[in-house]
Amino acid sequence: MEEIDTVLIKMFDGMVRELKEVRYVPQLKRNFISVGVLKALGLEVFIKDGALKMTRGSMVILKASDAITYTT
Repeated sequence: MEEIDTVLIKMFDGMVRELKEVRYVPQLKRNFISVGVLKALGLEVFIKDGALKMTRGSMVILKASDAITYTT
């Protein structure tokens, strides 16, 4: 079963960010973030050496390292 909801993500610096209209599948053991959806929301997404960075203009929205799993 899939639900659509808002999730809160605690950042490395203690800030809490909201991701809206997230599809939640309780049976999954990992979290997935769709790069295509983020780009459609106007974010730029950079992935390099296992690190993820999302920006909107010059503002860094989210940074994550050692948390990236590539799927095709």
